[in-house]
Amino acid sequence: MQTTVRQKRIDEDEFLEMRKAVLAEWPTGKEVDLEEAVEYQRNLPASKNFTKVTEKLRQEGKTNIFPRAGTPVLEEEIKLVKTLVAAGIRHVPVTIDAYTRLHQFEKAQQALEESIKTGRPMLNGYPIINHGVKNTRKVIESVEAAFVPRGAHELAMEIALASGMTSAGKSSLFEFGSYEKKRTLEDCFKRSQYTDRLAGYYTERGAVISTDIHGFIPSGTFPLSVNIAGIIIDSLVAAEQGVRSVIPLLHFNGHMAQDLAWLKVAPRLLREYLDRFGYKDTIIPGVLENQIPLFPVPQNMGGAFAYLNYSAMVAALGEAQAVFVRTIDEGAGVPTQEAHALSYESANWILNVVRTQKIKLEIEGMETEERITEAEVRAILEKVLELGDGDMIVGSIKAVEAGVIDSPFCPNIHVKDKVLGIRDSQGACRYLEFGNLPFPEDIKDFHRQKVAERERAEGRKMDYQVVIEDFWAFSKNKIIGG
Repeated sequence: MQTTVRQKRIDEDEFLEMRKAVLAEWPTGKEVDLEEAVEYQRNLPASKNFTKVTEKLRQEGKTNIFPRAGTPVLEEEIKLVKTLVAAGIRHVPVTIDAYTRLHQFEKAQQALEESIKTGRPMLNGYPIINHGVKNTRKVIESVEAAFVPRGAHELAMEIALASGMTSAGKSSLFEFGSYEKKRTLEDCFKRSQYTDRLAGYYTERGAVISTDIHGFIPSGTFPLSVNIAGIIIDSLVAAEQGVRSVIPLLHFNGHMAQDLAWLKVAPRLLREYLDRFGYKDTIIPGVLENQIPLFPVPQNMGGAFAYLNYSAMVAALGEAQAVFVRTIDEGAGVPTQEAHALSYESANWILNVVRTQKIKLEIEGMETEERITEAEVRAILEKVLELGDGDMIVGSIKAVEAGVIDSPFCPNIHVKDKVLGIRDSQGACRYLEFGNLPFPEDIKDFHRQKVAERERAEGRKMDYQVVIEDFWAFSKNKIIGG
């Protein structure tokens, strides 16, 4: 199949023409006045700019909580963000509801009206398009914090940035691998190029818009080399469209040596590849840590608290600038405001006590994990460049088709799903099946040896059944299944 998307900046006149169709998708698109929005952004204080808040946290040696939150009714959303900021949050998310993410704006409107009428949230997030710029600015202006939309497509991002949100959290590989079943990676790149170009347009005019990059999140117990490679790919795509502030968003898998090693490797390699391709003026203000792959969520209260505090501990020891922690009731449904406050109070104890001590850990095996991960990430990226003849987007699309970029249990039908991950005897994530990942033979042998050690220790073959046991381990307050 011929790929039409390229790693090339969208011409400004072409971009401005594209915007007309996007803004016409819903009446609130008329509220977006791009030049007025740029000026509004330029006049925001540093406390509301995602890049500046992150840089300040790094300079001060602090780690902040970066939650997930969104509720449909405007007044309730304002109460929610005030609760978050009162808990010490400085990076405030606005999680967008599922109907909006699916472009089902009429359904979102009906559910919003029902939410107002009944007093119960009938949406799983904030319907930003239905609220529009004027209402969303009321949210932004209600607190001193930097806002970022979660799950924003083209029109949603237009409204978000025009409202005063200062980060365009958008990642092609994340969207493709975690939220889409049939959409192609090519289409996801098209969408993110638009939002990245929009962020670049603001940035070029003095209103710096950051973007936090997830990369390709594995849907199972799996080493994060593909994920980190995806972070670098998506960052290069954003930088080409004019984004000058990218923040890698790393993920946990519960093994301390690996989690800390990944925190060190990702920004180092990201800086190297940004410089290599000429994006030396694109900064990395900091690193965010994210709890997403640690699943399923513990159902008991003790495990839920331990789960979020482990996440806070890794972020504190790894000197991340922010960390996403799940609330204690997230495994049971939509979190309450009270649960947000209690969860973040608990995590902040770790961040305030441990982070300030500047502890430098020497964990056995951490250097090895760094070396192995770096070799794997480089192997993936160089193969992507080879497949694309130097074009990272073309190469990534071909890499998915070839299984060079792959993930276990991926919901997207276009992913090969020929790889499997498993824990070793110490709980570190290893490859059980490599599929077509382009790793050197010595790297593969390392993983095979680690898997064999667990087989000997447990006296059983490491197979698909064990993979499933490892998947469920965290819900049972363990790191290894069985």
